[in-house]
Amino acid sequence: MKIVMIWLFLIFLQGIHSQELKRQMLASAGSSQLVSSQAGTYFIQQSVGQHSVIGSYRAANNELRQGFVQVLPAIVLGGDPNELEVVVYPNPFTNGVVVNFEQGLEDEISVSIFDMSGRLVQSNAYEATNQLTIPLLGLAQGAYFLKLGSGQQQTVKQLLKR
Repeated sequence: MKIVMIWLFLIFLQGIHSQELKRQMLASAGSSQLVSSQAGTYFIQQSVGQHSVIGSYRAANNELRQGFVQVLPAIVLGGDPNELEVVVYPNPFTNGVVVNFEQGLEDEISVSIFDMSGRLVQSNAYEATNQLTIPLLGLAQGAYFLKLGSGQQQTVKQLLKR
């Protein structure tokens, strides 16, 4: 009998101290429909649990959004616009590397070589060009990072010295 009473007491305590549901989301399901009127064509979305349409309004630099379903973030395809498009060869290298720039550059090119611990090993600046030959004779065998910059654009490539 004592065991049954203890068991019931524990069940009672569990019920008192159990978690409560504070917020619930059914899903992002709902409906969407393309509607045409004299004023134009609109894409209307409605999510489960929402009693009004979802929409956004833009004026000047302001945007007003209504509803559970929000605009998806934009995904930029084609890479970072601030990254220099380069081809570095040969890699692994022996005496130096050649850098071909995919786009024409107008600003000075800064070149920095770092070892694997992040120490700056070599740094130079060159005039803007489409192809750059970088001599790397004094480097020991190992891995390095080549940082190239021109204006607001930059890129980092990993190099291996034989």
